[in-house]
Amino acid sequence: MKIIKNGNLKDRVSDFYIQTFSMLFFPDDNIFGKNNSSENYIEVFVNGINREHDNKTKLTTDNNINIDILVKICYNKLTEQSSRLYSLAIDNYNDEENFKKDLIVEIGKAFYTAASTLTQTKPPWGIHTGIRPAKTAEKAFNDAEGDKSGAIKILTEKYLMDEKKAITALDVYINAKNVIAGNDAPSVYNKKKETSLYISIPFCPTKCRYCSFVSYSTPKLLKLIPEYMRILLKEIENIGVIISEKEYILKTIYIGGGTPTTLDCDMLNMLLEKIERSFDMNNVIEYTIEAGRPDTIDKAKLELFNRYKVNRISINPQTLNDEILINIGRCHSSDDFFAAYKTARDIGIKNINTDCIVGLFGENKLSMIETVQKLIEIEPENITVHTLCIKKSASIKTDNANDDVIYKPYSPEVNYALEEIYELLRQNGYLPYYMYKQKYAVGNLENTGFSKKNRECMYNIYMMDELQTIYGAGAGATTKILYPDGRIERIINPKYPYEYIEKYIGLRN
Repeated sequence: MKIIKNGNLKDRVSDFYIQTFSMLFFPDDNIFGKNNSSENYIEVFVNGINREHDNKTKLTTDNNINIDILVKICYNKLTEQSSRLYSLAIDNYNDEENFKKDLIVEIGKAFYTAASTLTQTKPPWGIHTGIRPAKTAEKAFNDAEGDKSGAIKILTEKYLMDEKKAITALDVYINAKNVIAGNDAPSVYNKKKETSLYISIPFCPTKCRYCSFVSYSTPKLLKLIPEYMRILLKEIENIGVIISEKEYILKTIYIGGGTPTTLDCDMLNMLLEKIERSFDMNNVIEYTIEAGRPDTIDKAKLELFNRYKVNRISINPQTLNDEILINIGRCHSSDDFFAAYKTARDIGIKNINTDCIVGLFGENKLSMIETVQKLIEIEPENITVHTLCIKKSASIKTDNANDDVIYKPYSPEVNYALEEIYELLRQNGYLPYYMYKQKYAVGNLENTGFSKKNRECMYNIYMMDELQTIYGAGAGATTKILYPDGRIERIINPKYPYEYIEKYIGLRN
């Protein structure tokens, strides 16, 4: 697909944003310039015109400039176009950052109109393409001076969001804000310097067919674990020194993956012991381990967690449809999930999250909803609802030549299931408190965390809302340093375990 830009403001239009909008509607032709023989194209004309007065081009007394936008799309020999004309204050026009934000919204509206007419689809998130919809909801809420209905109007009219999406995004922002206030959480100016720690264990017993995370599951690659752990433990120790020297206060710890419980009891004990010795644990309010796969959980590991005061775990069925579990490569049944969950409760784990995925291949709307209904019956504190997301490395993609089976940019059935699931959760006392979106998610849909009141995952809020410095240890982990002025510096570890080992091999001594 080609991008053609014209007009005297064409240099202020980012190709990246046009590509992002295009993927909402045309995911099968997003190579942009790599295939010059393609007959498909997107033409964007953007022109700034000063109003005319006395037959001379000059600024009018109200100091505005007109912006003329035309978006024309040709796709599979069908053509559609849409135009917009809007007026912008000269001060905003001269402010490069704000101008680009305004411009992309207006181009997005024109693109959405043309593309939705051409494809007869209307993605429910409208022109919103960012990964954090609640951030946009926050801005709308502030622009509406705290009026919820006014914020929803902004989200639906400016960003063309479906009203239910706008309401959920706004609820996520408001609920997280209330949680933060109730827990006396840090602001960017808090002198206490509160911080969190994320530890990556990128290994799994097997790899799910939909998985796009950095995780190693073959016997050969699992042999990396001892060397990986030696280096990881040293990195954790080094982070402990940094946090101590900076006089930071550690508030939450999150051990994720992969599946951390792929490690055996001895390895887990080494990890938890190193954490305890490296940090002042007196102020830690939340200590999470993603147990994840029910087939990696046993009584001994859960008792170990209790001994080290881990107070939150995830046990993730993804679906409670056994046939689908087999299809996606999970090595457990729904009965295995319920058994692992019961063991965790019997051991005394009082805060459990359960993940489910909507849009798994082979499922329908009814079976998606039934999974959540069964989860509600056992009353976990958190239920996180993910939308299936398939990326290049997933085996289901490489094994299947027909991508349409895997990814659909518009999926009403999955969206309807999501909306019914959200309503079901709300009716049973679960509130949305964090949300994010990913590329290649079915229907361009979202992932949303729900929890019972006062049982929200604080790490998720700190991380998603970028409220504090978070240190990352392990392959693929990111350290995000938050400065008092709101600036964020990211330090990213090597993505793959073997790269991580190679780069940091000196840390093992």
